[in-house]
Amino acid sequence: MSENQEALSGPDLTRGVPAADVPEGGMLLGHADGEPVLVARSGGELFAVGNRCPHYGGPLNEGLLVGDTVRCPWHHSAFSLRSGAMLRPPALADLPCWEVRERGGVVVVTGRRPSRGSPPNHEGSPVPASAHHQSNAPTSVVILGGGAAGAVAAETLRREGYDGPITIVEAGPSTPYDRPNLSKDYLAGTAPEDWIPLHPDSFYTEQRIELALGRRATAIDAGARRLVLD
Repeated sequence: MSENQEALSGPDLTRGVPAADVPEGGMLLGHADGEPVLVARSGGELFAVGNRCPHYGGPLNEGLLVGDTVRCPWHHSAFSLRSGAMLRPPALADLPCWEVRERGGVVVVTGRRPSRGSPPNHEGSPVPASAHHQSNAPTSVVILGGGAAGAVAAETLRREGYDGPITIVEAGPSTPYDRPNLSKDYLAGTAPEDWIPLHPDSFYTEQRIELALGRRATAIDAGARRLVLD
């Protein structure tokens, strides 16, 4: 996806700003370590996250602060201010987070937190207790449709700890890609082809998500939990 380059604006948050510049329910755009950073105060707590939505680079400081979440003004993705976690698509990635403190009436961003990383893969660290390990969990999951919704469904299963087989069935020949972009920047010649896929092919291999491309479902037997392909 695009990460629109922008000139840094606002104060250098590593040098500190008056606490009054970040009132309760307010947001302040600044920068730290060469990156745009949003500082927000909600419920008496301070938060600092990246200001650029990972979907199309929307400026989050122009969005909405709702509790401990921030919502993009362009396509309404929602992110946790506590962890940077993506809570609602169309964004597919988390926000970076920074440590922030208030002392002596001054708010200071002190450093970037380690990244949460990608959803755990089979060879990675053990997944948390999850639906896959519960007695009522499906032994496998098949997702019909390889658009953004299907891709997010598969990624969310892995993010939430599901470790069983996942298959995406897609009638088209391509891995999940950014379809709205095809009618906008791509046709205008302003978006390179590497912006179009939602993830590189290696992502699906690492996450053990099987892609059945060029296949159509012809029948679903819900009782038998069986899917018939063409």
